[in-house]
Parts: sequence; structure tokens; C-alpha cells
Amino acid sequence: MTGHGRGEARTKTWAAVVECHSVNRKTAEVVLHTDRSASRLEPAVRERVLERISRGRVQVNLSLACSKGSSQSFFDEERALDFVNQARRLQKKLGLEGGITLSDVIAAPGVIQAADSQIDDASEVVMSALDQALKGLVATRASEGAALQKVLSKSADRLAAIIKKTTPLAGKATASYRETLHKRIERAGFSLTADDPRLAAEVAIFADRCDITEELERAASHIAQFREKLDAKGPVGRTLEFLTQELGREFNTLGSKSAHTTISRLVIEAKSELDRIREQLANIE
Repeated sequence: MTGHGRGEARTKTWAAVVECHSVNRKTAEVVLHTDRSASRLEPAVRERVLERISRGRVQVNLSLACSKGSSQSFFDEERALDFVNQARRLQKKLGLEGGITLSDVIAAPGVIQAADSQIDDASEVVMSALDQALKGLVATRASEGAALQKVLSKSADRLAAIIKKTTPLAGKATASYRETLHKRIERAGFSLTADDPRLAAEVAIFADRCDITEELERAASHIAQFREKLDAKGPVGRTLEFLTQELGREFNTLGSKSAHTTISRLVIEAKSELDRIREQLANIE
């Protein structure tokens, strides 16, 4: 489920800005983008995010800086050398003139960083900004979820309508088969009465093989559970996916057992609706 949130917090020493973005995933995944000096906060950030999000890929962008006048910083020589080497290679490749000054190096991203030994002191301000961002993220996801709930509820209504149309047709298939079989026997030149035991036995076998009563009852039960879960609180995505899978099985059985053309058309409609539901469930937590 997609969402976005932003949070800021500061103290006399630290200033933190956190942005959270989420996209669809079947599992929960947290990715932290920040300076190397703040990477040691990743386990705490990941744990806090997973307390609020159970599904989806959440990207957390953390910007952490010391206030002016603070001595809690260091010069990253490795990153500075890497910046200079890359700049010189680019200068040579493009055939440009000019030199690289110390000011240029210091201004490069990540060259001046907060000291690792002091990062733990920034944990509180980072978590405060993260909580604000997560609050916004959850709110936008909830808004999207409410819209998806309406879409899925309408899909459940359409499936229920298909079941309602199919139920009275289930018994007609046997009667239709009896009439068709009797006509074929007559065209073949044989004479059988409508109550002939051989005809009755054949019709009984057909009726047993094509009985879809249980499938209709189970499908109706799955739809009822689907609706209940749509109104439930907390993560329901996996349960809805399971119920959709079970509905697919029931309608597949309906299609294979029924010899009634109208039921076959209704089964095709139901399968199309289930495909639309599956697409939407990819966005549900």
C-alpha cells in the first residue's frame, strides 16, 4: 500500500528530518537511506517502522545534522579522497580546467559527519521525527485503504449476485439433461418411456456427478467471511488473499461440473471478478 509521511525534530545539538515512503510488497521491508555516521541507528529505525507497518516496502530517508557550534563532528578522509579522485577523473574526461579547493571538498556530501561516538545521543530526536513521519504514512495508507475497501466490497456484492443467480439453475441442469438424453434415444430409433429405470439410472449418475450444491454453499460462506474481514481492524491482506484463492477453487469446480451454459457464463464472470480482486489485494496490508 502506498503512503508518505514527513517529520522533523530538533534539540540544542541535533536536527533530524525523516521522510517515509511506502509501496506495495507482499512482505514487510524497511530500507534506510542516511549518512554512514547515522547507519548505526538502522536497527532501531527498522524496529520502530515494523511496529506500525506489517506489509509493504518502506523507504526511510533520514537527514541528521549537528547544530552550529557543535564539536560533535569529524572529517571523513576516505570520502573526501573519493570525491577528489572522482572529480579529477571527470575533469580529465571533459577536458576542463581549474582546481579543487578545500572548500569544495568540505562542501561535498558526507565529508563532514557527526561522530559515531555521539550518534547514540541523537536517537531520541531521530525517533521523534520518525514517529511524526510514520503517523503521516499510516494516515495516507488508511485513506487509500478506505477507498480500496469500497472497491472490494462492491466486488464481493457482484460475486454474491452471481451465486444467487446460479443457485436456482443448479437443479435445472439435471432436468435438462434428462430431456436431452431422452430425445437422443428417440432419434437413435430406440423406444424408452420417461420413467424407464435405465434412463433414471443414467440421469441419477449425471445428477450426482454434476451436483454443485456444496460448492455454492462454500462459495457463499467464503464471500461472507470476505466481507467480515473487510470490516475488521488490523492487517487482513493475507486472509483476504486466502479467501480469494478458495473462491477461485470453488468456481473452477462449478465450471467443470456444470453442464448448464448459463452457469458456465456466470462462472466466467466470477473468475473475471476474482482477477480484479487479486489485483487490488496486492495493495492491502
